Amino acid sequence: MSPPQETLNLPPLPAFSGFREAAQACLSMLRERTGVGAWYFTRVHGEDWLVLAAADEFFGVRNGDALRWADSICSRMVRGGPCVVADVSAHAPYAAAPIVQRGIGAYLGVPVQLDHGSVGTLCGIDPQPVPVDLERWLPIVQLCAQMLATLWCHDVDLKETRRRAERAELEAMTDPMTGIFNRRGWRELLALEEQHCRDEHTTAGVVVVDLDRLKQTNDSQGHAAGDALIQRAARELSRTVRAADVVARLGGDEFVVLILDVGPTELARQAARIEQALRAAGVAATLGYSWRGPDRDLGEAYREADLLMLDAKRGRSRAS
Repeated sequence: MSPPQETLNLPPLPAFSGFREAAQACLSMLRERTGVGAWYFTRVHGEDWLVLAAADEFFGVRNGDALRWADSICSRMVRGGPCVVADVSAHAPYAAAPIVQRGIGAYLGVPVQLDHGSVGTLCGIDPQPVPVDLERWLPIVQLCAQMLATLWCHDVDLKETRRRAERAELEAMTDPMTGIFNRRGWRELLALEEQHCRDEHTTAGVVVVDLDRLKQTNDSQGHAAGDALIQRAARELSRTVRAADVVARLGGDEFVVLILDVGPTELARQAARIEQALRAAGVAATLGYSWRGPDRDLGEAYREADLLMLDAKRGRSRAS
């Protein structure tokens, strides 16, 4: 006769839909158990420090914020500094980090390896120094960091699969001259990516590109030469950005680029690379760009980028 089965009277465990919910639960647990009041899971992208998840009641840092990596304590930790500092004021290299001016008293952080070799961190900070026994939490923090990194990379793969499927459905919305998305495709993709940014607290940027000499080329060399100029611009834009980014021709001489998962500093660098690539290909253009963050959606970023491009174009006209 089989022994009776025991029933464990345990509370139900939450079912997480993906990285976002798991990260918030993990950060909240660390905040409650360690006594360190603010926790973040982050990714480094160039000079930008992107906050993928935050549990913060003290410093006002939110999901989707972008900070300067060089200003952080984490940048010093990744270069070999201690993972645990119970009193930041007593550790000169960390006390010198510009972010400490926000009133950071204690720090606990570990590095993580994310997709394509990028670096991230799981870190906690508190306005006050904390007891020295904070060191005992380090193995738990390291385990949480590895688990969140695995989940985040898995979510990135799923997002890329979904994005490819979405764009396959929009293949008909392309500009016949260049093969890139047309105005209708741009509007559809802008709405889709804005929803992704809201759901996943990710960041993005918009670059508006206006060709400077299309009318002159059409008038002096004919429309075939103008068409070739448009095609060359589209080709260089597509070559300069990543496959996951969006390039569209809105009509005439106006193009737009949506750059995904980027902070404001790297967006500026990418816009400069786009302008340089076009110039090298013999395409004169005027650019405007704007970043989509927690306080601005992609539609607002696009409109601001367009206004900045127009302002730059007027400035050139007055100067000439």
